[in-house]
Amino acid sequence: MSRKRNRTRYKNQRPTPIPKQEKGTPLTKPQAVAEILSALDGYSNAAAFLGEDSPLIASGTFHRSGLTSQTELLTVSYRENWLVRRIIDMPSDDMTRAWYTLATALPENALHDIYRLEAKHSVKQEITNAIRMARLYGGSLALMVIRGEEDMLDQPLDPDMLLPGCFQGLLVLDRAQGIEPSLELVTDLDDPDFGLPMYYTVNLEWNEGWNRAAQVPGRPASVSSAVSCAVRIHHSRVLRFIGRELPRMESVSEDYWGASELEHLWDELQKRSATSANIAQLIFQANITTLKMGDLGSHLAFGDENMRSVLMQTLSNENRLRTSYGLQLISTEDSLENHAYSFSGLSDVYEAFMLDMAGAAEIPATKLFGRSPEGMNATGEADLHNYYDMISQLQERHLRPALERLLPILAISCWGFVPEDMEIVFRPVMTISNTERADLAQKLTADVFKAYEIGLLTADQALAELKIRGESIGLYTKL
Repeated sequence: MSRKRNRTRYKNQRPTPIPKQEKGTPLTKPQAVAEILSALDGYSNAAAFLGEDSPLIASGTFHRSGLTSQTELLTVSYRENWLVRRIIDMPSDDMTRAWYTLATALPENALHDIYRLEAKHSVKQEITNAIRMARLYGGSLALMVIRGEEDMLDQPLDPDMLLPGCFQGLLVLDRAQGIEPSLELVTDLDDPDFGLPMYYTVNLEWNEGWNRAAQVPGRPASVSSAVSCAVRIHHSRVLRFIGRELPRMESVSEDYWGASELEHLWDELQKRSATSANIAQLIFQANITTLKMGDLGSHLAFGDENMRSVLMQTLSNENRLRTSYGLQLISTEDSLENHAYSFSGLSDVYEAFMLDMAGAAEIPATKLFGRSPEGMNATGEADLHNYYDMISQLQERHLRPALERLLPILAISCWGFVPEDMEIVFRPVMTISNTERADLAQKLTADVFKAYEIGLLTADQALAELKIRGESIGLYTKL
């Protein structure tokens, strides 16, 4: 993959300018689009007519005329292709679906206060949206809105200066909005953002009710107005999310963002969509009509443009007569044959593309395509276990760092202090029935009870062991 092209892929998120010829003559629109698309990374083999050199329709499945940036291509694919949307949305929703619990010595009613604050400001939904946009574009930010500090966004967030009731929600900013990370990096070794940008410059729309600095001169204060301006935000005020992680050098070239989840499976998306479209097209061509013309070759090879145009018009008229009246008019020297198309084997080919697509997306085919498991004694349970294990890893890698920065702010806003023993525990992602949970509880705890009875474990040790084991199946949450 070309690093030079990769570095400019998302630069400032502006559309790619129309290329110019060396002599200064502007290219036509088709030529410009062709050159823009040819600059995208991908496999190409001119001798074998593969990749960008392929004359087949499948090579341009997602190409839209007029799309001049990678961001526009990702956006259009997300809006128009149901499979792309499921690949982006499904893991994002699963990461936050079960949400979390707080392990602390505080009473249950105190914990309900922080849960109500989350529900009031739709924290769970906003974080899900931030993860979704990070998977689509490679990165996103969620700005923590603090009451009274709307004009201090470029300064570090000091938790010691916050007061109860300060938290006012999250504002999600995706990378497509033109977020500009600063060249100045965090140098504090104790900071979780060490080595990442110190500031982010974003375009925001402020209103008079939220930002005192956004008032328009001469307009009454009672009239609400929106002002778009570039705002510099300190890294301590945002929750940072990235897409697929990249090596350090590639991350630097991408302005310290990740890659879109669609980037590594783009070829599989094109092949699967092209196969599906071609199978659907075959339904309309189940019977192929062949017209044999003795002088067709000479007309095409030696005829002028006018002769070829007349020939194509004649064939079009004959086809229209056949479809409209059920009658085909041909010359006495010509012959017409009808061939029925066989669909055998297409299901196997389509199944293979579906499996490749599911493997590239790291989502089981039964969940991605909504199909029942196939084969003798097939339940799909092993695939789902692997998928939910991956979701748990994504929670630890992407969701936990964000919550560890957000929850102290929520705690101060609710209680005025941060409990020292506050710990985030993710609820089990995979749901199981009560019968299955009871069986698992018996299997997971039998040896603990036995060890306690014979004196190998103390009561505190047994409780700690039960708590650790119970977290995986949602048991013993009160220990």
